[in-house]
Amino acid sequence: MDSVSFMALWGQVAKRQPKGFEGPEKRLEVAIRVSEANPRGFLAQPQSTWEAIIAELHAKIVAKVSTGVLDAYVLTESSLFVEAHRIILITCGTTTLLSTLPKILELTADIEGEVEWASFMRKNFTYPWDQVGPHATLEDEYRILKDCLPAGKPFIFGPIDADHYFFFAFDDVHRPTLENDVQISLTMFGLDQGVASSFFASSFDASNQVTAAIRQRSGIQRLVEGLDVCDLQFAPCGYSVNAVKGSTYRTMHITPEEHCSFASFETTEAVEEVSGVLNDVLHVFRPKTFTILLFADPQSVLGRKISSRQPIGLEQIDKIYILSNRTINEFAPGYFVVKCTFSIAGLPVGGS
Repeated sequence: MDSVSFMALWGQVAKRQPKGFEGPEKRLEVAIRVSEANPRGFLAQPQSTWEAIIAELHAKIVAKVSTGVLDAYVLTESSLFVEAHRIILITCGTTTLLSTLPKILELTADIEGEVEWASFMRKNFTYPWDQVGPHATLEDEYRILKDCLPAGKPFIFGPIDADHYFFFAFDDVHRPTLENDVQISLTMFGLDQGVASSFFASSFDASNQVTAAIRQRSGIQRLVEGLDVCDLQFAPCGYSVNAVKGSTYRTMHITPEEHCSFASFETTEAVEEVSGVLNDVLHVFRPKTFTILLFADPQSVLGRKISSRQPIGLEQIDKIYILSNRTINEFAPGYFVVKCTFSIAGLPVGGS
């Protein structure tokens, strides 16, 4: 079958699929060497700078929380995190995230910074036919990434015809370094409907008594205890929260409709094993299937454990879940990503 015939058939299949919201996010990260002339780097920028960049992907800033070294913005489509040397932009739905990359690189040049690391990643789309602009095809995404970051390299984590991630990395880090960053990203499908029902509302509320009650009712409060919280309840449904402490964050985004229920969780906390935080999150959302993506730098405890093939806590996940795929990639010497997909026994796992 040629590509034209395949796309025509795919279009027919798409029309028979139930319409739903694309919960799984696209994620863009740009880290720079900050210049001596502008030591506060990205943090020195006024909010209007970020508003202009966010407008490129057809979203808006709704609320903000700051620790002094980290600004966390809740958007109409997920989250933006800003540090002096780094920005992380996470968006869901049909946002055109990569449209912001040229603007971010222009800003980096304006503040006399140098890009030392940039990455883009996304899980396979649930509704790929709805994506637009640079995300309409994998080829389009690759093209704009290579145009902006010619030395970058693409990877696929997981089976291409099922649950997988596309990951693109530009690496100009001057080594050796003492890098010890950790990133844990979790995508969950088929949420417990008792929990999901907490995220329907008749009004739009941001960080007030209503959202505090939602956190308590849903169980999310136990995941953000002791952190500074900024959250948003959408109408008629949907919820986002950023919770920060120092230079680390926890962020969650929930799509509660039963036919497309989804929740994401991401943190940059330098945990020494993953079972604690992972089981806490699973206990709240009780999904039918989930994927964990773990990035670990060489000097992190997790990175050293992966390098020496020690357990990192994945074997301590709730026993109702069965591993369906594991991918381990060393995308630079000592820099690991582990991708695992789990599901309740008997449930299929797949995607596009």
